[in-house]
Amino acid sequence: MPSLLEILEVRTKWCLIHDEDKFSRFLCDLRNLLRYGLNDKLFGDMEISFWKELQELFMVPKLHQLSDEYRTIKRNELVTGFIIFLLQLLLYHKTYTSSFDDQIDSIQKELRFLAIVLEDTPLRGSELEEVDNLVVEFEAVANDGGSLVYSLFFSTDPLKESRMREAFGALSEYIDLVKGNINKLLFLLPLIINADVTPIMPTVDSLFIVDSLLYDLEDLMNREDILIVDMKGQIKTIHQGLTSSLAKVRRPLQMEEFKEPVMRIKDVAYEAQFLINSYLVGDAPFWYLTIRLPDVIHKIKLIWSGLEEIKTNYDHIEALKVANEFSEQVSLQPNRSSMVDDIIVGFEEKTIDVLEQLVGGTEHLQIISIFGMPGLGKTTLAKKLYNHPSVNYHFHKCSWCVVTQTYCRRSLLIDILNLISSESELDRGMVLKMDEERLGEHIYKTLKWRRYLIVMDDVWNSRVWDDLRRYFPDDGNGSRILFTSRIKDVAPPNTIIHRPPSLSNDQCWELLEKKVFKSEPCPPQLLGVGKEIAANCYGLPLVVVVVSGILSTVNREESTWENVGGSLASYIADQNNSTMQILDLSYKHLPHYLKPCFLYFAAFPEGRQIPVRELIRLWIAEGFIRKEEMKSLEITAEEYLMELIDKSLVIAAKRRSDGGVKACIIHDLLRDLCLRRAEKENFMKLVMDDNYSIYEKHHCICLSPKVSPLFSQSFGLHVRSLVICDPPSHLFHMKLLRVLTGHHRYVGIELLVHLRYLAITRIPASIGNLVKLEFLLIENSRSEIDKLKWTVFISSRILKMVKLRYLRITPEVEFDKDCDSSQMVINNLEFLSNVCIFNLKDEQMLKCSPHLRKLKCKCWPIWENHEDGDPRYPDLRFLTQLESLNMTAYYFEGLSMSQKMNFPSNIKKLTLPNI
Repeated sequence: MPSLLEILEVRTKWCLIHDEDKFSRFLCDLRNLLRYGLNDKLFGDMEISFWKELQELFMVPKLHQLSDEYRTIKRNELVTGFIIFLLQLLLYHKTYTSSFDDQIDSIQKELRFLAIVLEDTPLRGSELEEVDNLVVEFEAVANDGGSLVYSLFFSTDPLKESRMREAFGALSEYIDLVKGNINKLLFLLPLIINADVTPIMPTVDSLFIVDSLLYDLEDLMNREDILIVDMKGQIKTIHQGLTSSLAKVRRPLQMEEFKEPVMRIKDVAYEAQFLINSYLVGDAPFWYLTIRLPDVIHKIKLIWSGLEEIKTNYDHIEALKVANEFSEQVSLQPNRSSMVDDIIVGFEEKTIDVLEQLVGGTEHLQIISIFGMPGLGKTTLAKKLYNHPSVNYHFHKCSWCVVTQTYCRRSLLIDILNLISSESELDRGMVLKMDEERLGEHIYKTLKWRRYLIVMDDVWNSRVWDDLRRYFPDDGNGSRILFTSRIKDVAPPNTIIHRPPSLSNDQCWELLEKKVFKSEPCPPQLLGVGKEIAANCYGLPLVVVVVSGILSTVNREESTWENVGGSLASYIADQNNSTMQILDLSYKHLPHYLKPCFLYFAAFPEGRQIPVRELIRLWIAEGFIRKEEMKSLEITAEEYLMELIDKSLVIAAKRRSDGGVKACIIHDLLRDLCLRRAEKENFMKLVMDDNYSIYEKHHCICLSPKVSPLFSQSFGLHVRSLVICDPPSHLFHMKLLRVLTGHHRYVGIELLVHLRYLAITRIPASIGNLVKLEFLLIENSRSEIDKLKWTVFISSRILKMVKLRYLRITPEVEFDKDCDSSQMVINNLEFLSNVCIFNLKDEQMLKCSPHLRKLKCKCWPIWENHEDGDPRYPDLRFLTQLESLNMTAYYFEGLSMSQKMNFPSNIKKLTLPNI
């Protein structure tokens, strides 16, 4: 929980004082006030201006008080941000003192409702005078609430308690009055607003939000609890209306005439989801839904009528065929498996030159740099060299690390040390706890007297080598450092510089032909247009590869290829950032269901190899994957990934033993494209510092480690996903989150009833409240567990979570004492990792998870009757759906592992580390 000073300091930074000296003086006085309390001497020494400025913190700021970057926000957004600030303070007060608890609970509930109304479509999307007048009333209520909260913390009135109770009562009466006016306005709005002219918010060109809402509505229609019974009819009508509308737009999604109706379908889905979920978490009362849901249903009917009219006018097969020429995106080789190794054209001579300098040349430590413009193939060339048999044979130690523009020395040292050290040499958990000097010392000792190759990909600053050079010994044995960079000057003096040449037109065509047709020849009718397209790719391999990804998934007809070539030509005519525009073309030609999946790559750090299983879990939790009959969501998600790989937008970096993709990566230029597109379409925002506006609206927020968790307290009601880095410590106003990752202990996690994916370091006591949770990951290192001397347990509350399918707890987990198989119902777990099986009771507990497909466990010998009779290992034949088993069996003298193990007959992958 942040301190009162921290909450007020952040509020000050946002919207009160912009004069640096004045800001510093104010914060100094504020620190003194909160440190020494409201004693008479300090109170007397405070300047009148300070108290005035402090009171202004507890008022909705005026637009002219804000910095220029916030001047475009609307008043309703300003009031919402202020209400969230008040809710933070009330939560802080309630956490540390019990005075006025009942009154605070009541006011918190009312303020949350006001915030919901302010974020709802009628007040967010209208500029009518009647709406403005209501927002003015909201502002007045918020200011009264601010005055009350100010007095709660800073009043020195001896009659404070009685006056505060009066103030709470007066504020409640005022809110009741405003609620009456809300009611009147909502009944009036349908008469004065045409639903067809409601402003449309820019969103990603995908229907995933509609599919996600339909799945939620299906769940609600199957519920019988009192919360749902009285609104089932409206829920069913919304479900039917959206399903019918989707059926009309699913195929002709890219037709120009359908674009606006599709946008309106997505908007009304967001609106319905926001309303229903706000009601389910207790922030919107039932009476509010009885007024608002009919308005939503009316909008859906208007959309459906409009679609009927469009369908009548454009119901011609050929028109749909032409319109869907690019949007169908059916792979010509659906069963094809993309190779991890890139097809390389044009680097033959350069590869030989650099290879000779890596394994030959001077015996002293030598730095070699491959530099050039983005997309030239620097990393591809470096990978080819790194994986070359001569290199693998020549060097004793090799490490590949990605530096990127956001260089972090400690992270880079950890990456290098992990790659040059085996698990037997170094505890990975201890590595994470080392400071930079210890990391550097271990690197130096590991490399000393060994011939090594360190590849540093995507170096942006000469400071990188200045920081790290002392950790790389020069023992005169032919060790090498290999850079790739867009900047020539990052390398130190005496570096051997290589600049790969651009591809010739013939080489561009050779690469394009290989990527599109593989081993087949190009059809004669496409030869001319194909070479013309290749000539317009700037000689950049990345552009050729991306364009080939488009061509490989459209019809092999000359007119179709000419359309693609015409789009390229229009971008080439505009010389401003035309390379990025060409890459953008590949995004525009993606089918709608792949667009959010592709944009989601922006959430991962630049240059990181992304584990496919992790990516798929996040895609599913976000609602990007459509349900298909007779197919699991995981299989569908993997097919989506393979489509992106086949379109050359994603690279398969590692493969599993069965040939599937284990890890993938995305080129930094394509990641830049994801970031730009995701922000433009209100899909995702990567927050790098504390300058993020609390009033911006994005589906997903990704926090950089540079952003303080305190600052992120302000993220609003609209956020559905907080991923990758440490989120805020309390989440009371973010009840619609679906995805949450981080390492903090949270206040308010029990309120996040819409969570699908949770990755943290402790199991919260209130875990059972998260009724929609599908993926639970608890990550700890072995060294941390040993240091704290505690054990992680799977409780009965976890096993009773109906939706939970995936449970991974590291480094290991045991069944809790409250787990009794005779009292447990069958759960839906499909993946369970690192569970310990000590005895017969634990084996019986596994029988409560008959749907397990993957199991990783540690097991000890089991005695049927205490320790009498013959021991055996767990008999897992009851897990009839198990496909993958990783079992570490601990040996017992006289017990033959091979004779005493019984496995399910349908296992596809079996790993027995101890045998």
